[in-house]
Amino acid sequence: MASESDDAAEAAARLEAALERIAALTAARPPVPDSGDPHDSAVPTEEITARLDALIDRLRDALGTRQD
Repeated sequence: MASESDDAAEAAARLEAALERIAALTAARPPVPDSGDPHDSAVPTEEITARLDALIDRLRDALGTRQD
């Protein structure tokens, strides 16, 4: 994977790209209906997409590269 000598900006760019791919794949999946059961193992895709988008925004803010 990454070595300790990696440039922080390059590592952040790879992380951002990976998060973007994960968010896109998650958004493309059909939403899982809420069963109301707190022990249900269904994946709430809308929540995951929103949380990944928020992480991507935080990363862009930290790097000063936000594109609104």
